[in-house]
Amino acid sequence: MHKFYKYLYWDENIPEKKRNRIKWRLKVSKRDTPCYVLTLCEGEDQLEIYNSLVLLQSYFRKNPKFIIGIAGGYGAAVDMVQQIAGECYRKNGNADLKVYLAGRD
Repeated sequence: MHKFYKYLYWDENIPEKKRNRIKWRLKVSKRDTPCYVLTLCEGEDQLEIYNSLVLLQSYFRKNPKFIIGIAGGYGAAVDMVQQIAGECYRKNGNADLKVYLAGRD
């Protein structure tokens, strides 16, 4: 079961009333309208972008991801990464996104 960031980032093009359904479907690995998710990378990289349909594979059921943000399209997901990087740079003066996201209040 995938876990979600406490301060989950949402694409503003995703309506409020659909957000809980999308989140629930990602959590229980049910097929839904495709979207893109930002996850923490387990290696040295910072973030990864996945199509939500990829997360339905059995590998991801056994190895769940920590989801940071949900976007309606790939371009919106890239914009979200830029937004997070900008926030991180303004606050910490660097681009260590994992540290920034972990220390956010």
